[in-house]
Amino acid sequence: MAEINIIQLIKNFSFEDLLPVNFVYGKEDLLKKQLVEKIKSLKGDNVHIFWGDETSIREIEEVFSSSSLFSEGNVAVLWDFESFLKGLKKDDTNRFLDILRRINSPDRFFIIYQKDKLPLKEPFKSIKEIANIIVSPTLTPKAFVLSIKKKIEGNGKNIDDKTVLYLTSKFKNDLMYAKQEIEKLLIYVSDKDVITEEDIDKVVIPKIEENIFVFLNRFFTKDPKAVEIFINLIETTHHPFEVQSFILNQLNKLLIFRSLLDEGRSLDSVFSQLGIKHPAQKGIFQKISSVLTKEDMIRMIKELYNLEINQKINYRDIYESSIEYVLKMVNG
Repeated sequence: MAEINIIQLIKNFSFEDLLPVNFVYGKEDLLKKQLVEKIKSLKGDNVHIFWGDETSIREIEEVFSSSSLFSEGNVAVLWDFESFLKGLKKDDTNRFLDILRRINSPDRFFIIYQKDKLPLKEPFKSIKEIANIIVSPTLTPKAFVLSIKKKIEGNGKNIDDKTVLYLTSKFKNDLMYAKQEIEKLLIYVSDKDVITEEDIDKVVIPKIEENIFVFLNRFFTKDPKAVEIFINLIETTHHPFEVQSFILNQLNKLLIFRSLLDEGRSLDSVFSQLGIKHPAQKGIFQKISSVLTKEDMIRMIKELYNLEINQKINYRDIYESSIEYVLKMVNG
């Protein structure tokens, strides 16, 4: 059976055209949410919403083993199928598949899966035989730009092609992120007809791909790029106190790592004691330990405590002082 594109399904949605079980996969979360909103708009409060990490097989079975109060049947959505699978015991997969096979019209069950590929193993192999397979792919760059322009023009604003390309360059092809930033932009330009690059620069925050772990690795190896990443983190996704807590936890672990090695412990036993198992993580610890001395680590911890005293007791500007700390540690 051919896969169904989620965009076409949303445009021409009809319960009657779908099988009782419908499996949605792919990276584009916004389109999945739009599909669920479409389902809810047609069924109102009569849609059972389940979350994978909170749902048991029994709860799903109860929904589809009971008669609906409405002639249209029972409708349920299971978000986060990955977490649901993790919660299944060894013999539960067959039971879950049996439940799916027993779901009949007019009942409809929608399963939402985050990954962009379907594994060949069970229960996916059988689900392909039971369900409609609906793909929610990341938009092509061209389709992404057209979608953003349509959204803006649909709200009564004008934006030329050059400016919309400038705007979409900020979003890394992420529709969900684009949605929240465009909503802010539309509020900002509420009294204007045309959106300019200046408007975008004043309101829109670019999406960054670096995460806290990338920052920590660069920070401890004294990479100047760490400062830029840190500023991006505290301007978009993390409070300075949160990043400082990560730094302190990592420093404490690094100090223990270095101290145990200095005592003559073998590398494998030290990694075992610290619970470090992944080869990449082991490599990072060894790399950082070759850059920082034990005295460096102690100094960084002391400086971090002084920083937090100044922030919490002396009321130093949190953002400014945290950036100063990172600069000092990277360049020191």
